Amino acid sequence: MRSGERINDRYRIEQQIGSGGMANVYRAHDEILNRTVAIKVLRSEFSHNEQFIRRFEREAHAATSLNHPNIVAIYDVGDERDIYYIVMEHVDGMTLKQYLQEEYISVDEALRIMGQICDAIDHAHANRIIHRDIKPQNMMIDQSGNVKVTDFGIAVAMSNATLTHTMSVLGSVHYFSPEQARGKFADEKSDIYSLGAVLYELVTGRVPFIGETPVAVALQHLQDDPIRPMDLNPNIPQALENCIMQALAKSPGARHTSVAAFKKDCMTALDPERANEPKRLSTEQDAFDQTLVMSPVVPDEPNVKETPEQPVAPTEPETANPKPKRKKKWWLWLLLLFLLIGGGIGAYVIADEMSRAVVPDVVGMTNDEATTELETAGFVVEATERASDNIAAGDVISQTPQAGRKPKRGTTVTIVVSAGKETVAMPDVEGLSQSAAERTLKDLDFADIEIQSEASETVDSGDVISQSIAPDNEVVPSEETVTLVVSTGSNKVELANLAGYTFEEATTYAEQNSLKIVKRDEYSTSVPANQIIRQLPTAGTAVDPGTELTVIVSQGVEPTDVSIEREVNVEIDPPAEGEEPVALEVVIRTVDARGEVEVLRDKITETTTYSYTLVIAPDEVGTATIEVDGEVVRTDTVTYAQAKDSQ
Repeated sequence: MRSGERINDRYRIEQQIGSGGMANVYRAHDEILNRTVAIKVLRSEFSHNEQFIRRFEREAHAATSLNHPNIVAIYDVGDERDIYYIVMEHVDGMTLKQYLQEEYISVDEALRIMGQICDAIDHAHANRIIHRDIKPQNMMIDQSGNVKVTDFGIAVAMSNATLTHTMSVLGSVHYFSPEQARGKFADEKSDIYSLGAVLYELVTGRVPFIGETPVAVALQHLQDDPIRPMDLNPNIPQALENCIMQALAKSPGARHTSVAAFKKDCMTALDPERANEPKRLSTEQDAFDQTLVMSPVVPDEPNVKETPEQPVAPTEPETANPKPKRKKKWWLWLLLLFLLIGGGIGAYVIADEMSRAVVPDVVGMTNDEATTELETAGFVVEATERASDNIAAGDVISQTPQAGRKPKRGTTVTIVVSAGKETVAMPDVEGLSQSAAERTLKDLDFADIEIQSEASETVDSGDVISQSIAPDNEVVPSEETVTLVVSTGSNKVELANLAGYTFEEATTYAEQNSLKIVKRDEYSTSVPANQIIRQLPTAGTAVDPGTELTVIVSQGVEPTDVSIEREVNVEIDPPAEGEEPVALEVVIRTVDARGEVEVLRDKITETTTYSYTLVIAPDEVGTATIEVDGEVVRTDTVTYAQAKDSQ
């Protein structure tokens, strides 16, 4: 496909970013949701091949059932004009294979990556999906170092049969398990083997087996042991090597019981208590190669006893001895006969009437009331339940026979008792899009659906974070209000670079993004006054609303101390005529930026002029005191501004 082409009038192709044996992958723009996506498109040569189309669709269905931060999300699946496509999350990064660049990485980094891969595969297993094609080429690492597992192209539900091509086995030969090499059924243990092969490559820089042909590599999976990881990288601890070698066991039964157990074994390999762990010895036995001897199946002998026919004795006709006839009064006998018949009929009618009873009307009664009423009337009660939106639970909806009928006592009367309104099991809609969740609920007759919005760092925008009614609870849809909390995506703010902004402009920016601004002043020889020098947190950092944003604002060039020269005239009265002048002691002290200093001490007998210097710091004052014979005769105070103006 060419750049600019559109799929489904929605996805605009930008460029091809990958290709595989059955599909090409493009980066595209979703013009409805305004986001970048990746689109996997089935190659045109396979668009009429039913086998490849089914495999392509199987990938989509396998992945759409999974929702995990370490699995590439599937957004859409469709086909248009024989173009079969899957729209998925675009991961801005590289494959794990590209990340390795044919070199091993540190044990710590390998375990960090493997932990995320294990979480993804464990989630798939929990949903009864086996990946079956685990390899570094199917792992993406984004710019933040997060791992995403992709390409469930040959994933299979655990209940399905093994999937193989004719004369070939699906999967990548360097990472698939011995049982896959045999063409046998692949289960969770097969994925564990592949995880062990990936971890082997992470810490050694090479795959477990190397051969000139795929067949040669497959035979090594079946027959050979890989070089022990510590022989290739001595920095690997023995505990981690033990974990890898167990995962690579030929027999599935000798491997870890689950991906979670494999992850735990990996993650604890660096624990101090496992520092001196000895090398594990392999005690596996390949159950796949054992021959089972089955007992022959022998059909049971029929055990039939024939019953001989019993002879039937012939019936001899009775011989009647005729008696002589006697004359009777026939009319007396006829009268007696009429009387007997009439009495019998009367007795029968009376007896029949006494054996019957009128069925009472029990509709609307409770089950217990109706049962008591009917049993008192002599009837046997049989109760069944049926949901009803109108009749209260436990009350009788209908009865058979109906009220007023007069059947014989002992007849069974069936009553239908209301089970209340029909309940349904609350579906699990967490992780679904809002529209899909609402559609699911409305299909079950939920009418009162409330939507609340909430920011989420883990749930994509538009998907359901939580629901007010727990899944599987039996509820009556018409009586319930379902509240869905829908993600608005991350509400973090990526900080702009505020350098050069005025403090007022930065304050406006902080208010618009719900941030608390804090100002710190600092002198600068390069940034003009009232402009921002730098910020904390730095530009590009993603922060939550309400975070403090500290801006350092320039005060301009830092002012320096100012010196000012001052003079003082100390006047001495002349002595009286004929008297000798008396010497007076003059002391001048200053308090300024230099501290308290005695700048002069002198004895004079006549008026004298002195000079002194005050050094004044910004926003401070300088003071000088003049004492004559211990008495302060003058105080001289100069502000920084006065000293600055005098220059």
